[in-house]
Amino acid sequence: MAGISIAYSGVHQMYQIALAAQELGCLDQFFCSLIDAPGKWGALFTKIFGHDRLVNRRRPELDTKRVTEYPWPFLLQLMKQFSQGTVLPKVWEDTNNAFDFWAAQQLKKVDSCLFVGGETCALQSLEVAKERGIKTLLDCHQVHPNFLDKILAQAASNLMIPVPQTIDTPTWRKQKLQEYELADSLLVISEVQKRSFLEAGFPAEQLTAITLWADTSIFYPPPVPIPKNVDVLQVLFVGGLSLRKGVPYLLQATELCGSGVELTFIGSKTSEIKDFLDKAEGKFNYVQAMTKAQLREYYWQSDVLVLPSLVDTFGWVAIEAMACGLPVIVSENCGVPVPDENWRVPVMNAEAIAERLLILRDNREYCTSLGKIAGEFVQQFTPKLYREQLQALFTHILLQG
Repeated sequence: MAGISIAYSGVHQMYQIALAAQELGCLDQFFCSLIDAPGKWGALFTKIFGHDRLVNRRRPELDTKRVTEYPWPFLLQLMKQFSQGTVLPKVWEDTNNAFDFWAAQQLKKVDSCLFVGGETCALQSLEVAKERGIKTLLDCHQVHPNFLDKILAQAASNLMIPVPQTIDTPTWRKQKLQEYELADSLLVISEVQKRSFLEAGFPAEQLTAITLWADTSIFYPPPVPIPKNVDVLQVLFVGGLSLRKGVPYLLQATELCGSGVELTFIGSKTSEIKDFLDKAEGKFNYVQAMTKAQLREYYWQSDVLVLPSLVDTFGWVAIEAMACGLPVIVSENCGVPVPDENWRVPVMNAEAIAERLLILRDNREYCTSLGKIAGEFVQQFTPKLYREQLQALFTHILLQG
């Protein structure tokens, strides 16, 4: 079958996408920043900075002869992050554009029939692919920008706060829209994300939604039962403390619950909801970002995870929590699959969140039973299933006239 070339500076699904192409017998080249494999720059990086730093860039099944690294933009980004203490949007843009320029030059040298690129890191490569008559598939990581703008404006009006800046700078927004138009096909990861593109006018036949997976090698139920305080429902939130993640509504919900509910936030704070956090000071526990192994311990010690996102393309933390045997409460705009649609609550609705929390607080056996259902449910979402569905898409694209 015809060959596939893949390029992306970051992680997301790209290492699994490359493995899917290899298993199909179609991988020509996977262009990446780093891969933790013998004889590669990533292996040296891991040796210097530790085994956990490149855990998501480690795919021992991949044939490293078909993987080419270009680490310099990423390493320059790390240096700037170290000196500035953060990664500014302009730095991300520079990293992706520098990598994309290099990948586009490599694409001129291959005889592939399909190019797969990653959103915000594929504009120049898509242009080269078009010039060479190569079919193109864009892996989209976020909802369409128009959809995000609309829901953020609604929430800001509802809460009477300024509309926060979105994750897209004007430059990236423009680039995303150009990439969407250049790509023959768009790969999305949830029905929520697909809906955002349909509302923006994209034809259904251009869109394919393939659900992501639960990493059960890292996230799994505790080896032995962990004693819980039956008098207090331990509620966990993981992610950026922002308007987009619906944090103000979760704070309102726990306030409505009164006693017997204890809230813990894990993630970085944002200035956009500082007033809400300040007013609720002392009414929640706060922990900064941590390793996946440490996060697993928090899942084990909690009773329920709440992800009340205004928009969440997928919601990795929800599927991680379920894999650890934790029930979840997610919004209708959260793309993660759940065992029962009743586990979803309307967007921007603190009362609905509070109602669900009170049910779990007052019936702990029921809460435990939902955790078991969650743990069994996510077992079906495996990397292998993701790759198989992706391979079907590859075959369909490559066999088209």
